[in-house]
Amino acid sequence: MPLLDPTSNESKYPKLSSAALIGATTPSSTRLWVRLYRPGTWYLAVTTEPMRGDMVRLGELPVPRYFKDQGVTPVYLQAKTLNFDTDVTGVFDVTGLKPGTTYYYALISDETDAGKIGRRTEIGGDRPRFFVTPPKASDTLTFGFYSCHDPISADGSAGAWPLMHQQLADQRASFVIGGGDQVYVDTNKKNGFLDIWEWLKDNKDELLQAYSKGKGKGYDKAGIERYLCNLYRWFYRVYWNVPAQREIYERLPQYMIWDDHEIMDGWGSLTKVERRKRISLLFERSNNTTTNQMLVDLMWRAACRVYYEYEHSHNPPTPIDLDNPDACQWDYAFEQGKSAFYVLDMRGHHDIEAKDPCKLLGSEQMARFATWLKSAPVQKADAVFVVSPVPVMHWRNAVTNYADIGSFKDDCMDEWDHESNQGERKRLLDAVFEALGNSAKPVVFLSGDVHCAAVFRLLHKRYPAAKVFQVTSSAISRMPAPGVLKLAISAGGSMPGVKDIVCERWYAMAGSKNFAMLQVRPSLDGSQTEVLVELHWPGGDDGELTKRRVLLK
Repeated sequence: MPLLDPTSNESKYPKLSSAALIGATTPSSTRLWVRLYRPGTWYLAVTTEPMRGDMVRLGELPVPRYFKDQGVTPVYLQAKTLNFDTDVTGVFDVTGLKPGTTYYYALISDETDAGKIGRRTEIGGDRPRFFVTPPKASDTLTFGFYSCHDPISADGSAGAWPLMHQQLADQRASFVIGGGDQVYVDTNKKNGFLDIWEWLKDNKDELLQAYSKGKGKGYDKAGIERYLCNLYRWFYRVYWNVPAQREIYERLPQYMIWDDHEIMDGWGSLTKVERRKRISLLFERSNNTTTNQMLVDLMWRAACRVYYEYEHSHNPPTPIDLDNPDACQWDYAFEQGKSAFYVLDMRGHHDIEAKDPCKLLGSEQMARFATWLKSAPVQKADAVFVVSPVPVMHWRNAVTNYADIGSFKDDCMDEWDHESNQGERKRLLDAVFEALGNSAKPVVFLSGDVHCAAVFRLLHKRYPAAKVFQVTSSAISRMPAPGVLKLAISAGGSMPGVKDIVCERWYAMAGSKNFAMLQVRPSLDGSQTEVLVELHWPGGDDGELTKRRVLLK
């Protein structure tokens, strides 16, 4: 039987062809990500005025010559040759920009043969595309936060994306953070949608046959990895084709981090045996263990490569070696306004079987985070934000530690509150309170994952002035947790494994798709910095919006 085409259902789901995304941005630079529908050489043009003239054909002139004849000097004009090795994606590092300035951009092909390409300006020709660099300094900062994007689970619904688009524009937001699960590769088989691991299980014999080097000679591992990359890419192209979502991506800087569903449900909380079981057939021969482990390892490599292509490549740069993904650094820091941000990676080094005491983050990441807490940008910041894809505090302890059986096992073991992770959570929070507990500046953990929303304050007996909070918002388009699960959210109280911390629940909500808007601002009397959190969710049949405001101070 020949190898099946994994995208045979593509006619049901329109996919991303060409798109742009504004990545990490400073007052003088931006990282602009693109995906084009065809390989070739593409120019990114950035100007201070909307581009005019014949943007369809550019008079069949070379791109630099066209702008010269128009009397326009772009602030940035560079070409990249993109191909299918990276799914025709790439990142332009734009420098030399000015603070607080609006810039217009366009993606233009260098191909002048109308028989080969109908329109030369693929992005920015039909209507102006633009972004705004942040000012050098501002007393206020507004940004959005979302997680868990899965319209497939909700019959194609865009969820809260249109409402978020409105709020980002109305509140003049500066950027957006995607807190994990920007795609779901593994959970929608019941909806008739491809589950990447189920597909591998059902088709692995054909896959192995297609990439066999001959009896006893092993397999073309590089070929299998390329094939699996195309599977992962397909999910991004389907999931990132929501109009309101795309409009946000192409307008505001995006900072992203993955969670398990970009790889495998529960990745890191499953043992090697449990991972192999995901692709093991009934009554399969025991000598297939080595081959199944090879496939799991190649899936991991493919997930990392495609995560880099679509998400991490436009984040602030970190050391990356895609030929050795276990050595990649996916966590990163950045500053916006007078606030400092650290984005934790809870999947790249998460391994329940590791001898490392830090099984969620890994000791190297924990050390980087502790060093960052003591750094000058953090000590000088008015507010500090830590993105933890899974909340440091959310469910009742009885739920996390006594429901960790069967299909719930990996979900529970993902949690900081699970007994296997409590020591690492203590180490994380000890570092936060020791570095910032006496400062009285807001320190806010931002999280997703749990498909509901909540706000907690973390009180430490030895640091009474500390203002440490947990803000959780999830999901923006995934089907939310049932409303009854609000009863499973912690009501507060002591934190297991950390005897000096007590939690207060300030708000909890389940049953609705949601996103968060956050504003850092001085208090009315100017004596302190406060963070206003607005949790938003759809409130009616005609596009109404409901929100809950919680002031962190």
